[in-house]
Amino acid sequence: MPMKTVKNIIDDYKAKLNGSYGEREVMQFVYILFNEYLSWSKTQVNYAWNEEIPENHLILFNTALAELVKNKPIQYILGKTWFNKHEYVVSSNVLIPRPETEELCQLIQNENIHRQYQEFSILDIGTGSGIIAIDLKLRFPYAKVKAVDISTQALSIARRNAEKNNCIIDFQYFDILAQPPASGSEKIDLIVSNPPYVLESERSLMHPNVFCFEPSQALFVPDNNPLIFYTAITAFALTNLSRPGNLYFEINERFGKELRSFLLGKGFEKIEVIKDIHGKDRFIKADLKPALDDTSYWYAEKA
Repeated sequence: MPMKTVKNIIDDYKAKLNGSYGEREVMQFVYILFNEYLSWSKTQVNYAWNEEIPENHLILFNTALAELVKNKPIQYILGKTWFNKHEYVVSSNVLIPRPETEELCQLIQNENIHRQYQEFSILDIGTGSGIIAIDLKLRFPYAKVKAVDISTQALSIARRNAEKNNCIIDFQYFDILAQPPASGSEKIDLIVSNPPYVLESERSLMHPNVFCFEPSQALFVPDNNPLIFYTAITAFALTNLSRPGNLYFEINERFGKELRSFLLGKGFEKIEVIKDIHGKDRFIKADLKPALDDTSYWYAEKA
């Protein structure tokens, strides 16, 4: 195999990925891979264009490029990603976390800062790689965190990520659409979910590295029932949330007002539709109203 310099590698990446990715994104791939394979910083890459790359590392760069040409996400190529400065394992069985989900976790911390060193319970529905549950456990070390998902493959990855980040979390299989919202013996203080919310009709608007590689069941919902998961989770929350209790959703920007009205009609209060860093309706926070005082004594027969 002929030797190649850093500049040769960069030129190859630009030439073969042109059309699928912009030059800035291509360079981000280059920086990530040089850091992964050679532990080089961005500055080192920029000042070592004429340095030759050893053959064993060149094979890695060529293999990664071949996968990128097929639109495979770089996170799946490396088998890992970063979320709020912590490393997580990912595969095509789980979604790659987005920056908006980092915002959701920060929002929950900001609004529950008084609980940071208190004992309370959190449930993450549709946990995928476990990132939300783990991130919240790191933010609220005394919280009892449970996370559920319909995918056994995702749960396996979530457990690996919890171990990797030294977090104790109760991961369980659960199908929110199939199981009735029966009340458990213990009420939950906070429920969070980033369920599937991309419409099937929006599939054509997405980059191939999303709809060709990321799990469809974790992304898409039918156009004729876009709130299917929010409806099921809300029904579960009405039975299983403590009163008062907190509910947090990540949402499709198109349905913020509709979801707000839905939650209001179900007995929630203090409902807020919150924008993400791009100014799009992306999160909903709602509180379940406190239980009414027990008035049964009004009707008790006098002794």
